[in-house]
Amino acid sequence: MSAAQPVIKRLDHLGLIAAFCHEIGLPSIIDRIIPKYSDHNVSHGDAVLAMILNGLGFHSRTLHMFSDFFETKPVAKLFAKDIEAHHLTDDVLGRTLDALYEADVSALYQAIAEHVVDKLGLKTDSVHLDITSFHVDGEYAQDEDLNAIKLVKGYSRYHRPELNQVVLELICENQAGLPVYMQALSGNTNDAKAFSEVTKRHIHCLKAAQNSRYFTADAALYTEESIRSLDEQQQKFITRVPMTIKSAKEALMNLESEQLSPIGNGYSGCWVDADYGSVSQKWLLIHSE
Repeated sequence: MSAAQPVIKRLDHLGLIAAFCHEIGLPSIIDRIIPKYSDHNVSHGDAVLAMILNGLGFHSRTLHMFSDFFETKPVAKLFAKDIEAHHLTDDVLGRTLDALYEADVSALYQAIAEHVVDKLGLKTDSVHLDITSFHVDGEYAQDEDLNAIKLVKGYSRYHRPELNQVVLELICENQAGLPVYMQALSGNTNDAKAFSEVTKRHIHCLKAAQNSRYFTADAALYTEESIRSLDEQQQKFITRVPMTIKSAKEALMNLESEQLSPIGNGYSGCWVDADYGSVSQKWLLIHSE
């Protein structure tokens, strides 16, 4: 009787990724928020972990070939439970993606991020808000769902205005650069409008969770509506004042050279008091050699 042939499974870097996901309790957090009520072997948390491993496994096959990726991997080690490669079907992943959409991906991500920041002991003295975009090729059928994001033309940061795009809004903490909030938006989203929505709807949650002292963003943040909202929530902010504001132009025009104090590296500056939007604040006027 011939001896059984050994079976070789490739762990590679995926062991480190899976171990970290288990350490921060990623699958259990997802399962707690969107529990699976059927008797399937794979929970929503396990399915998300599988998608992370696949995405970071330098692999780009379609969903119906998803289980093939795990055929050569030590699945029991990666998931720490009785799951086999053939359990990871496109139906399982499709149901999980639907559940994530119904639960609000942004809210779910924020809950996970808050837990990770606390687990890693990060001290978020400030958070930084910014927007980026990703262009796409080809034709896309537009969803009739009014809540779905639209792949449309908009301001292109990649100088490809002829292509449709999607916008991603991120808030990152300052110590490790970890995103603590993210929101996918339609390709034609206006930065100032998006920033205004964040300050009204999400700052109080972030402030309670992260206890950040400063909220930082570019000039798109500086609108009367946004800075009033931040002031009402007692959130300090740092941004650039756009030169489209009349009082900002006047402050620069009236600046005398003797008012400037050296800052270093060829820069000098002067602090002035301002109350734009009925919010008491300080502007720093800067001169460069």
